[in-house]
Amino acid sequence: MKITPLYFCLLAGFFFCYNVFSQEPVLVGYTPIDSLVKKDFRTLSNYFFEKAPFYATEPDSLLAHHITMTYLWKAQQERDTFHLGRGYNLLGILENFRIDYFDKAILYTKNQNHKSYPGIVFYNKFYSYQSRGDYKKASEMIFKALGHARRVENIVLIYNFEHNINTLNSKWGDKKNAIDGFKNMLLFVNSSEFKTIYPNYSSDDIEKEAIDIHYNIAKTYYEIGSYKISLKHLDTIHAFDKKNNIDDYRTEYLGLKSAIYYRQKKYEEALELTNAYLKDIGTDDIYGISSSLVINGLTLWELGRKEEAIESIKKADSLYQISNDIYEELAEGYQLLINHYKETGDTENQMQYLNKLIAFDREISSNYIEIGNRIAQEYTLPELLSAKEDAIKTLNKENASEKSAKRLFLSLLVLVSILTAFFIYRNNKNKKKFRYLMFQFEMSTNQKEVPDTPEPVAKKQEPQELDEKQRILISKGLEHFETTKGYLDGNVTLQSLAKSIETNSSYLSKYINTVKRSNFSKYINTLRVNHAIYKLQSDPKFRVYTIEAMASEVGFSNMRSFTNYFKKETGLTVSYFIKNLNKAL
Repeated sequence: MKITPLYFCLLAGFFFCYNVFSQEPVLVGYTPIDSLVKKDFRTLSNYFFEKAPFYATEPDSLLAHHITMTYLWKAQQERDTFHLGRGYNLLGILENFRIDYFDKAILYTKNQNHKSYPGIVFYNKFYSYQSRGDYKKASEMIFKALGHARRVENIVLIYNFEHNINTLNSKWGDKKNAIDGFKNMLLFVNSSEFKTIYPNYSSDDIEKEAIDIHYNIAKTYYEIGSYKISLKHLDTIHAFDKKNNIDDYRTEYLGLKSAIYYRQKKYEEALELTNAYLKDIGTDDIYGISSSLVINGLTLWELGRKEEAIESIKKADSLYQISNDIYEELAEGYQLLINHYKETGDTENQMQYLNKLIAFDREISSNYIEIGNRIAQEYTLPELLSAKEDAIKTLNKENASEKSAKRLFLSLLVLVSILTAFFIYRNNKNKKKFRYLMFQFEMSTNQKEVPDTPEPVAKKQEPQELDEKQRILISKGLEHFETTKGYLDGNVTLQSLAKSIETNSSYLSKYINTVKRSNFSKYINTLRVNHAIYKLQSDPKFRVYTIEAMASEVGFSNMRSFTNYFKKETGLTVSYFIKNLNKAL
């Protein structure tokens, strides 16, 4: 019998349907709960996001797991491939962002032409790979997510996915494309379309969104050497702070401008700004302190203050060993130390920093596309290895006294160097993990409970426009508001808070600006972030919430606002903070 192409199509269709609607492996032996079976898919999905955060810390309570399994069971019974895909996406989230479940979710939703799927699943895979440090696969997933969002014209997803891609490009990819992307984002944020898509964003939120993008543009222009343009965007940021009588972006402004001044050989100005930055920056921002100390050290060196320069760069290196957050200026710091110790004949220290620069070069090369090519030009990796061999020979000549001792010492040193060259990356990771764990433990044991109410940055001043009765009324009202955690209400506004205190919004705004040294938006969001930090430290259940659930819990209207403000307040991402907090506790 002649087998026609139609026969093959029918056969392929049969096997596809058989595989899809045969028993899913995860459902083998599973008996659904009647009370959950009666709920529809939307209700089950909402119920999942209410209960899933508690699953990891309450393994004896399997409600979140039952919700997910029931979702899959119903989809299987109804032969609904789309909801099978959504069910596997939920299961992947529940099981610590498990890749194989996400792959099944994509398989079942990829041909549905849905507004959100499988784009959201690709994004979950991006998040999973990124959190594991697999940036190549992460970038592949975010592009797939964006491709889907563009095909179905989902503007909300396009904006969020493009933001992630621009950030990836800015950090280790095509920086010029990143700048173009950020500029397009800026146009979008300032458009009426943005306000339509994000109706919950206040005008203050929108302006801050734009300022965040200006900083990303300024930083990326700095990284490609366009310092004048970078300064223009920094001036926009500074003008925003000045107009609103706030200092939300002061540290970002000081840190980046000091680096630009160093590149422009304005060493006195650069030193003044790095000193101001180091004075203002919080002790928890290890990355910020480390990167500023390098600029400080390089500047001091140019000003002839060599001992101070060396000390500053050594401090920067010690902090880098803890945080493992790469910034390219550190390579210049290593190079300066290598040259210094070579000139002074200190071969042991010269070798130490040669090894560190080699490890640094390899780490960049494994994770980055462009930055790896921007390490100090004098020492590429082959030249570094050559310089290291020269240093080994010099050290052997200086310390050898007898022929047999020379050979023994040389053999041992070569063996150590080979082992270092091959295993430094792996061992470095383990050491850094240990150091960071100890650092977090020390901080947590010395630190008192995180207060919900932010401390004022200076001695309180009373607004002259208000009489004593109004000041007392507002003071007591805000104290009650903070004590009862009224800021956790996502709908609180300046007007609603003023009404509850029995004053007017103008008086309340003046009081907050003067006494709290903040505008209303920053005041509320700082309270929310401080509460989130406290909850993360004190409540294990809260640490396993989804970030979206955390944002909602502490009063933010969306995950993006929460993560942006958390980063501004702490210098850390939410996921990074949680990951290392879990290690320390």
